[in-house]
Amino acid sequence: MRAIGVSNFYPGRLVDLCMNSQIPPMVDQIELHPFFQQQEALAVMGDYRVTPQAWAPLFEGQRNIFHNKTLEKIAQRHGKTVAQVVLRWHLQRGICAIPRSTRPEHIAENRAIEDFSLTEREMEAIAAMDMGSSEIIDHRCACTARQLNGLKLEL
Repeated sequence: MRAIGVSNFYPGRLVDLCMNSQIPPMVDQIELHPFFQQQEALAVMGDYRVTPQAWAPLFEGQRNIFHNKTLEKIAQRHGKTVAQVVLRWHLQRGICAIPRSTRPEHIAENRAIEDFSLTEREMEAIAAMDMGSSEIIDHRCACTARQLNGLKLEL
């Protein structure tokens, strides 16, 4: 069986692909974190049985996420770090998250999220953080498409 994955397919483009491809995508890798939760994208992925995968699940450390008061309170309650809380939030939502780290201690920390669960109230508190748009990159913008298409990758 063949499988494909895509990256940054917004809902409309994902529907087009799923409805017009002999091999529908199994994964759509999208920007996904507490500040950009992409509810519509997740609903469409669910409709077409596409697994969401979060790139930048920790928002690349932006907006001082590791010192966010809401996330710090939740982390303190569980004896965990903010990063662990955010990764657990992704896990409980059925999201495969791929945090980036080169430091062995952070890699180990990122993996240690199976021994606790967030309450419904904590999940709701994190849901309330959604800004509804990206502050990292807007893939819907023509200027972004031009910029990305101007990059030359060496294979």
